[in-house]
Amino acid sequence: MEQEVTDLLRDGWRAEAGKRLLPYDLFKWWGRRPALLIDALLLDAIGKDNDINVMNVIKNRLNYKPLQLLNSFVVCDPMCGGGTTAVEALFLGASKVICSDINPVSGLIIKAMIKIFKNCEEIFSTFLSAVKKVYNELKDLWCISDQCYVHTFLTRKCSENYCYAPRWLGSYRLRNNIVKIVIDENGKLYEDNNVNIRDLVKLPKNKLVKIRENVYAYAVELYSVDDRIKRRFVSIMENELLAEHLRDSQKVAERFFSEKCTPINNGRETRRLITSGIRCWEQIFTPRQLLTLLKFLEYINIEADEFLDVALALVGTLIRTSSILAFYYQPYAKVNPGLVIKSFWLPPYPVELNPLAGEINMIKTVGRGTIITYLRKLKHICDKSNVLKDSDINKVIVKVQDAMNMNYSNCHIVILDPPYPGKIIYDEITQIYIIPQYLLKIQIKHPKSSFINIHNLSSYTLYLKKLILKIFYEAPQATIYLMMSNDNKGKTVSDILIKSVKEKNILVEKLGTAVSEAPGTLGRSMTKEIIIFKMKMLPNYNKKI
Repeated sequence: MEQEVTDLLRDGWRAEAGKRLLPYDLFKWWGRRPALLIDALLLDAIGKDNDINVMNVIKNRLNYKPLQLLNSFVVCDPMCGGGTTAVEALFLGASKVICSDINPVSGLIIKAMIKIFKNCEEIFSTFLSAVKKVYNELKDLWCISDQCYVHTFLTRKCSENYCYAPRWLGSYRLRNNIVKIVIDENGKLYEDNNVNIRDLVKLPKNKLVKIRENVYAYAVELYSVDDRIKRRFVSIMENELLAEHLRDSQKVAERFFSEKCTPINNGRETRRLITSGIRCWEQIFTPRQLLTLLKFLEYINIEADEFLDVALALVGTLIRTSSILAFYYQPYAKVNPGLVIKSFWLPPYPVELNPLAGEINMIKTVGRGTIITYLRKLKHICDKSNVLKDSDINKVIVKVQDAMNMNYSNCHIVILDPPYPGKIIYDEITQIYIIPQYLLKIQIKHPKSSFINIHNLSSYTLYLKKLILKIFYEAPQATIYLMMSNDNKGKTVSDILIKSVKEKNILVEKLGTAVSEAPGTLGRSMTKEIIIFKMKMLPNYNKKI
C-alpha cells in the first residue's frame, strides 16, 4: 500500500473530522469508531503489495461510493456494537460480513441500517406519512392557533414556595448582533447581553405550570410559519392563555399513560436517575412527548409493520434529544445530549422539545433532534443509498450471541473491539432503545450481560485471550485487529494479553494509536485514544488453550 496504517488513521481522521457520515447519525451508538478508522484496518488487511490510492478510498467513502476491494475476504466482527465494521466492509465490497453481539440492541440497529439501504425510499415515504398523521392528530396539544412549541423551559430546582431557573432563556440574531433574552423574578422578559449561564432567577412556584412531579415550566419558545419560520420567547407567568394551554395539553396526554410505570433497574449507569427520584422510564419524558412518540410508532405498526424495527431504532435515537435527559437548553448549546444520556444524568434545568417542531411539507426542522430532523437525514441517505446493490446488502449476517459462540472458520479479517475496560456498561445505557418497545407493549428483549466483565481486569484479560486463541484455532488464515483503550486500565490489559498470546506463537504488531470516537463539531467530548494491535498466527502456533 502507498501509506502505513498510522498514515491511514491520520488522514482518515482529518477527512472525517467535523462530518457526519450516514447512516451512523440516524442510529446512535456510544463510543462508535470513526468509519475511516475501520476502513484503514480493512485496507491494511489486504496487504501492502496492493496498489491502493488511500485518499481516493477516503474520497469515495465520504461520497458514499462503494469499492470492490475486499471481494475475496470475509469480514467478522464478534463485538459489533453500532455496526460500523458491517457498513464499512459493505462499502469496500467484502464477500461476506458476519456481525455478532450479545446485546440485542446492537442487532436492532445494524438490521435497521441494512434495511434502510435496501428500502430507503419506501421507508422515508412511510415515515413521512406517519409524521403528518401524528401532527394532524396532536396539533392541538402542540400548537395554539398558528403558533407551535419549540421548547418548554423546565426546572427541577424547587422548594416549597419557589423555583430557581437560569435567567438566560436564549438568544437571537438581530442584524449583525446577538441579542440575549432573560427572565426576571416577575416573569418579565427583556434583553440583557451581560447575563451569563450561571445567573439564576427565583420564581414563585404558584405562578408556574406543573409538568411532572417536581418538574415545573416557566417559559416557552414558540414558532410560526408563513413565508419563513419565526421564533419568539414567551413567559408563562405573563401569558395566562399559554399557561392554561400547557397545563391542559399535558393533562390530556397524561390520560393515555395513567399509572403506567416501566421500572428502571438500579445499576452502575442508572443510579443517578434513581437518586434523582426517577424510577420509571416514562418519567424522563413529558406526557405529550410520550404520546407523540407512541402515536408515531402505532401508525408505523399498523401501516407498515415490516419497517417497525427501523422506527423503533429511530425513536431510540430520538430519545437522546427529545427526552428531558437531553438538556437541550440554548445557552448551554455546547452540551452534548449524547453525553448526558451516556451517564443517565438528569439535568436540573431540562427542556421539553417538541418532537414535531418544524415544517413537515418542506421537511424543515425547528430545533435540533426532532422527528423531522431525522427524516431529513433519512432523505439524505435515500439520495445516496442506490449505489449499493441488493446482492451486496444481502452479504451482511447479524446474530445476537456472545463472541465465544461465533463460528470463525470462514473469517479472513476479524475486527475485535471490546468495550473499554473499567468504563461504561453498554448493556445499561442501551436501555433507551428498549423504551419504544415498552411504549408499544412489545415483548422486551433485554440487553444481556456479556461474559466479559469490564470491571474485573483479570477475567476481562482471560476472556480476550481465550477468544483470540479460539479465533485462530478455527481460522488460522485470519488477521485480527484488536482495539484497546489507551489508558492505564487498557495498557494493563494489553501488556498481559500481548505477552500471553505471544507465548502461543502469535505474531503481534503494534500499529500505533488513534482517536477512537466518531467526530462531530457540536458538543464533542474529549476524544479518547485507542491502541491498535495486529495479530497473525505463526506456523508453530500452540493450539492448546
